[in-house]
Amino acid sequence: MTSTPPTPGPKLLDERSLSGILIHFIAIPTGVVGAGILYLLATDEFTKRNARNALDWHLTVLVITAITFGAVFTYAGLTGQRLTDVSVLPSSVSTVAGIGISALLTLWFAVTAWTFAVGLIAMVKAIFGTAWRYPFSLALVERFGSHVTLSDRWPLVILGYVVLSPLLIWAVFFASANDAIVILSAFGLLGLILGLTPLTGIAMYRHGKENWVQDADQQSHVLAHLGVPVLVAAIGYAVSRSFTQSVAPQGDAMYVFLAVFWISSTVYLLRWWRTSSK
Repeated sequence: MTSTPPTPGPKLLDERSLSGILIHFIAIPTGVVGAGILYLLATDEFTKRNARNALDWHLTVLVITAITFGAVFTYAGLTGQRLTDVSVLPSSVSTVAGIGISALLTLWFAVTAWTFAVGLIAMVKAIFGTAWRYPFSLALVERFGSHVTLSDRWPLVILGYVVLSPLLIWAVFFASANDAIVILSAFGLLGLILGLTPLTGIAMYRHGKENWVQDADQQSHVLAHLGVPVLVAAIGYAVSRSFTQSVAPQGDAMYVFLAVFWISSTVYLLRWWRTSSK
């Protein structure tokens, strides 16, 4: 009597990529930034679909976060809990609004906790070859992603960084001390560090690889545009930590990185413009 041979187990990397599996785990702490970077860098369909699903979920979380804390700050201002002690809301309206704020905060905490669960579930599903769509996520990238094409607009992304970066840095250090301006400047700096700077790095890499780089020498130049700012920032951190009394050497290193990365982006654009105009 012969026994039926066991069915082979799933082949982990057969027709699926490691990045398509790990994106769900990576996106748990990095959110929209991590999922968005991998979505833009993905070249195979499996990674693209998994990154899209993760990005849709984390964009949903971002929307809920913006609504929740926007409502919290608005409620605090209208009920005299910020700059003034004057409440402009009737007590009955304030009570109802307070209940709504509590509900939003409860939803936000639940969604944040749920992110860990669905991220791990999606990673396990990806191991078995399924690009699992997160439940209750808005289909933002799935619906509109195909209408947003950056492959032929990467230089515009880099140019946007070159123009906007100095303005945002100026706003942080030299803008008015007005409360609203300070908050907007802080969010602008956060967007620069977590959003525009990684996107610009992707733009240089993708544009150089797809539309400009023709030989190994030029490839090394593109990598230098991305690597030199990191190296200089590391040196800046070491110098700040060892030879100054700075209370935040990490912050010093970040500003060094932003300055060098801005120079690198500008040089990249100039080199590309000079090369393409020949």
